[in-house]
Parts: sequence; structure tokens; C-alpha cells
Amino acid sequence: MAALALLVALGPGAAYAQWMSPQSDKDLRLTWNSERIGPSRVLILGGIQNLSRLPASRVILKAEGLDESGKIVSRARGYVPRDIPAQGSSDFEIRIVPSGSERQYRVTVESFEFVDPRRGGAGESP
Repeated sequence: MAALALLVALGPGAAYAQWMSPQSDKDLRLTWNSERIGPSRVLILGGIQNLSRLPASRVILKAEGLDESGKIVSRARGYVPRDIPAQGSSDFEIRIVPSGSERQYRVTVESFEFVDPRRGGAGESP
């Protein structure tokens, strides 16, 4: 209530709104392969391609191991080690401890930011 009173007291010229639209990961494409490394680790090696006109930053990936019925039985998080340039790509790796019942793996983009160089900062992440 105090914030509303402050805005009213400052008058119409002092307050402004900035609208942010949620970003979609539709411009980020993932490819990967998984391989067992020893008895207790799976290594997921892949690449991520940025099809947008803006660099992508702070990209966090989620890897999930799925059993025969599609239930998630293991998971891990991975980080793309650097910004992905506009129309560019980057490699990633995720190490996951399997439960033993995985039949397939799924990798998705958990969060990211598109950076608008004209505005000097990042946009909103999904």
C-alpha cells in the first residue's frame, strides 16, 4: 500500500512500466549421445545450436534417465560452459549416475537468457 501511495504522490510522469515477454527455447536445438563410462556413470555428450539472432547466456540443461514405462529414474543438471553466439553453437557434457533401469535419456533446456547487446543486458529466462 505504501508503494502505491508513493507512486501516486510522485505523479504521472515519474512511474513507467517495462514489459518483458517470456522467452522460448524454440531457437535452441540439442543433439546428444550417451555412453556408459565404467559401472556407475553415464556420460552425455552433445551440442546446442542457437538459431536466434541474439546470444544465449547462462544455459542450464537437464538430463533425465527414463525407464521402459517413461518414468524418470535418474537425473542430472549440466551447464553450457560459455555463451552461445547468435547463429552459433557450443558443446556440453553431463555426467549422470544411472539407476540401472534406464532405457533412454532425455536432455532439455532448463533455463537460459537471450542477451540483447543493444540494451546492455539479458532478457527474461523461461
